[in-house]
Amino acid sequence: MSTKAKLLYLHAITPVHSGTGQAAEVIDQPIARQKATGWPMIPASSLKGVLRDLVKTKDEQKANELFGDIEKAGPIVFGDQRILCLPVRSFFGTFAYVSCPCILKRLERDLTAIGVPQAFVVKNAEVVDSNDSLKILLPKDNSVLVSGSKVYLEDLDLTIDSRKEVGDIADKIAQVLFPSDGKEFTARFAIVSDEVFNFLSETATEVQARVALEDDTKVVRKGGLWYEEAVPAEAIFCGPVLVADYYTEKETILQKFNAALKSELKQPASENTQPITIQIGGNASVGRGLCRVVIA
Repeated sequence: MSTKAKLLYLHAITPVHSGTGQAAEVIDQPIARQKATGWPMIPASSLKGVLRDLVKTKDEQKANELFGDIEKAGPIVFGDQRILCLPVRSFFGTFAYVSCPCILKRLERDLTAIGVPQAFVVKNAEVVDSNDSLKILLPKDNSVLVSGSKVYLEDLDLTIDSRKEVGDIADKIAQVLFPSDGKEFTARFAIVSDEVFNFLSETATEVQARVALEDDTKVVRKGGLWYEEAVPAEAIFCGPVLVADYYTEKETILQKFNAALKSELKQPASENTQPITIQIGGNASVGRGLCRVVIA
């Protein structure tokens, strides 16, 4: 196991609104997206701030040691949380955990670069659409998304290609995130082409109209209507947690980081797979942003 890097997963229990503070087209409060791909993401600064506050609540000295203070940068380095699986409405099986070859290959490459043992090997996971048919890769057995030879996601009908390697990838992710019920994740896992994932990442997010009412009349306040975007519940993000090069006791500081999170949330530090729950992004008072944290 690497002594200088870990992979941190966020599994959304409720919709997540990690916004940009800037309106985009008709959406007043869009979610943060990667510049090059347009896929949903959670900035590293948001995650670090939430985790720092959790530790600081009970032990400010430990928070400064792990996350730094105004005079010195901390040894723990966070990467952006990139989307790994996007939950998408399915006509059969209710919803699917959808990924694409580009996401999986980037994750595989990045894990190698930072020295984290690969969670899975991306093999035989290419998806090639044709002009008259969109493809979807499924595990060889037990997918709940299937209807005949098709899967229906949102407004798309996709032709099935079942492969053992897809099931292997799903099983590896499930072992980390759903150790007690991995079969359900595998049965909903699917890989689509990068182009289809682009479409779904734009159309499968939640957009809600929200209003602010006048206190006395209970009618909508002038300027009190806005549209807000969120990544749906069940989305899965992941990103690296590293130790800065200048810090020599890499293993010790990562152990302290892991133990501090579990300790502040009253969870046994010895249970490495025990998930931690945090709130990230905006609108906590209306239940947004609850996520399970799993460090592998």
